[in-house]
Amino acid sequence: MRRTGERGIALGVVIITAVVFSVAAFAILTLSMGGAQQAGSYARRLKARYAAEAGLVWATQRLWGNPTWTSSAGTDLAVGGMNVDVTLSACPAPPASCDNRQLQAKVTY
Repeated sequence: MRRTGERGIALGVVIITAVVFSVAAFAILTLSMGGAQQAGSYARRLKARYAAEAGLVWATQRLWGNPTWTSSAGTDLAVGGMNVDVTLSACPAPPASCDNRQLQAKVTY
């Protein structure tokens, strides 16, 4: 027994429901992929920080052995697959005032 004007309404409801679920699934997939990318970016930044700290420790140990040590322009270290460039400011004219030099590490990956 068909009522008048109700033909095809089930098809419309099914299509609208399928579109709504498809959009929701796409949104969930996009959000989960973004979270994975953020986690990867955080891990790379953390590795870079640890590599820079390792470079600073290396340079500090060199300075303990030789307080007048100066880093050359190409003092590069490879730590964990990352390149660490350690720079140390030059020692001022009187060698006794080498205590205030700046030590920096730059990481590239």
